[in-house]
Amino acid sequence: MHSFEEIIQFAIHHEEEEAAFYREMAERSKTPDQREIMLAHAREEEDHKRRLEAIMSMGRLPSGGRRRFPDPDLKIADYLVAEDRPEGLIGYEESLLLAAKREKRAQRLYRDLANQVTEVELRTALLFLAEQEGKHANALEQEYDDTQP
Repeated sequence: MHSFEEIIQFAIHHEEEEAAFYREMAERSKTPDQREIMLAHAREEEDHKRRLEAIMSMGRLPSGGRRRFPDPDLKIADYLVAEDRPEGLIGYEESLLLAAKREKRAQRLYRDLANQVTEVELRTALLFLAEQEGKHANALEQEYDDTQP
């Protein structure tokens, strides 16, 4: 990836894959409530895709009003095991862990790519994407933590 457009296109593709992942998890959910939560996550990823498409059409990241949020990483997904694609029906907690691990993997990818580029605009775009993925992972970990007794 050597241009802003390539990075954003890569991110759009990633959001499409994540939305498909959540729809798959919804189909494999054990309960209707779990299914609806997974579908809500799929809709959120589709919204992220639309935002990225808007960024692509603007040709730049949004400016002004953007705040950097602290990263309250609970690190839950770092320590608990979840298979990448378990077979059969999947429990709610397992689906949350699996999703958090995927989001963290995407965050690491964008950070690693940012560390490899020297152009400021590309680095900024990649760090922005890493921050967004980190927020997703944190929300999923918080949701997982809230399910624990």
